[in-house]
Amino acid sequence: MAVMSVTGPIAAAELGATLVHEHIIVGMPGQELDPTQAPDRREIVAMAVDKLQELKAHGVSTIVDPCPIELGRDPELYADVSERSGVNIVFATGFYYEASGIPLYWRARDKEEIAELYLHELENGVGNTGLRPGIIKAATGLDVTPLERTVLAAAAMAQCAADCAIITHTENSRHGDVQQAIFAEHGADPHRILIGHQDEQSDWEAIRQLTEGNTFIGIDRVGYDILAPDERRADHVAALIRNGYVRQVCLSQDCICTMASPRLPFAMPPGYKMTPAAFLAGNKPLSYVVTGFSDLLRERGVTDADLDIIFRDNPRRLLAGNE
Repeated sequence: MAVMSVTGPIAAAELGATLVHEHIIVGMPGQELDPTQAPDRREIVAMAVDKLQELKAHGVSTIVDPCPIELGRDPELYADVSERSGVNIVFATGFYYEASGIPLYWRARDKEEIAELYLHELENGVGNTGLRPGIIKAATGLDVTPLERTVLAAAAMAQCAADCAIITHTENSRHGDVQQAIFAEHGADPHRILIGHQDEQSDWEAIRQLTEGNTFIGIDRVGYDILAPDERRADHVAALIRNGYVRQVCLSQDCICTMASPRLPFAMPPGYKMTPAAFLAGNKPLSYVVTGFSDLLRERGVTDADLDIIFRDNPRRLLAGNE
């Protein structure tokens, strides 16, 4: 089965090493009204290409950018960056969680109408661009709202029709089990679902319980020290692998290559006031998950064969199915 990238379908075997949750660019509705100076498009493309080429030099061929529809998704920019960098980019259809997304018009729609939108983009492309998403994004906030349940149900319905992957956001690592239950209720294939952002779990047993839902599990905010220490992330991943769950683990960083806004487009914890440039400069390199973090895993007994499954086989099965 081929996987739809921003530049067209690619054979599953050609995905290579893949990071399942990274971002070329993010934003928030309204940032275009900010009168202060932001980078122009050429700068944005150049910064993203530079970071992806550095990632490619470390053996990664593909990234998935699960940016929701309303958070600055830009398929034409992705296509430009992909062609210039030589890295495959798979992007998303799908809305974010209620407190930070879901446009007003779509809040009034039912699950069938939202699923119809997702399917239209998956089959025909975004707007007039002709560029087609390859996955569906879904999300829940600190508490799962009725609207979020509707949107998750729509994601499941669209997945059933389009035979593609769902990648989720969980706020503070909460409610992955609720996501699994809603997807199952609406017939989604659990083997094509990644429950994301489980990095903030304090006990690996909470992550293990999610594996019983037969979905992939994302430890996909590697390097974000303000959320959790990487040593604990590495402990969790090593425990999952020791206990036989290597085929359900996906690793990524949720890195942002560039920002089109002059100020951070999202809230930061108290004491973390900074410019977008300072925020990006303070992050670990996009290649960190396959370099420094992988070394932390090796110190805990994770083998290169395990890492090959995590970075190659698992993303391929998530995106393309069990071929």
